[in-house]
Parts: sequence; structure tokens; C-alpha cells
Amino acid sequence: MMLRIFPFALLLFLLLGCGGGNGRDNSPPSATGNFSRSELPFTGGTVQIALNLIDPSGISFAELDISPRPTNFAPIPLNAQGERTLVGTVTISLPLNPSATEVVYRVTVRARDTLGNEGTVEIGTLTVRSPQGNLPPLPDPSGAFSD
Repeated sequence: MMLRIFPFALLLFLLLGCGGGNGRDNSPPSATGNFSRSELPFTGGTVQIALNLIDPSGISFAELDISPRPTNFAPIPLNAQGERTLVGTVTISLPLNPSATEVVYRVTVRARDTLGNEGTVEIGTLTVRSPQGNLPPLPDPSGAFSD
């Protein structure tokens, strides 16, 4: 009797695996983004971001944020409804840059799956140029005055 059960048990073991892991998703959702443009003039402007989030357990929460955060900007919630894939487009506006140097914004997505695995992924950067970036360099004044 035992010899008849052994091949069945062996087949079942091979089909279902050895059970070495818990079979549970332990990773937060992955996120990628494509930007309509990555550089803006000093006047700022809008950028569209095409997002793609994936998690085998389903996505329960997601939001897009930028750092440094401009005045009046709040993280943008994404419509996560437990689906395994979240695809969407978000439009953000970046302000005027009056400073002498360019401003680089880090764009991140924070997401949590239905099992509670949460993470933050940087999907790219956006640069707002300085108004002084397009000015030609000043001439070298050495030798301009004679003694």
C-alpha cells in the first residue's frame, strides 16, 4: 500500500514545490514613469508624467510627490483600487525659478500593496533652468585699462 502512495506523493510534491518559501509577496509595488519633458525654462511650466505601477498582490495606495516641494503643491493621490497594474497620466506644474542656479526636482512615487508592503521609488528628475543660464559670459576685463 505504501509503495502505491509514494509515486502519487512524489508527483504532488514536484507539482506543488518543496515549500521552501512562504509564497507571499514581500516586495512593495514597482513604479516607472515617462516625462513629456525633463527640462523647463526658468519660467517653469507643466509636465505630463505617464506612470506604470505593478504589484502581484494588488496596489492599495499610491501617490506622486516632488522634492523640494513648491509652495501650494500637495502629493497627488493615484487611483489605486487593489488592481495588479496601475497605469495613468498626471500633469504637474512647476513654478518660476528666479534664482541664479537651476532647480532640480526629484519625482517620487510612494506605493503600498494589499499585503502592506510599502516603498518609495524615484522615477526621475525635472530641471527648471535659471534665468541666468542663457546669458553669455562677461568679457575678460584684464588688459582693458592701460597704465
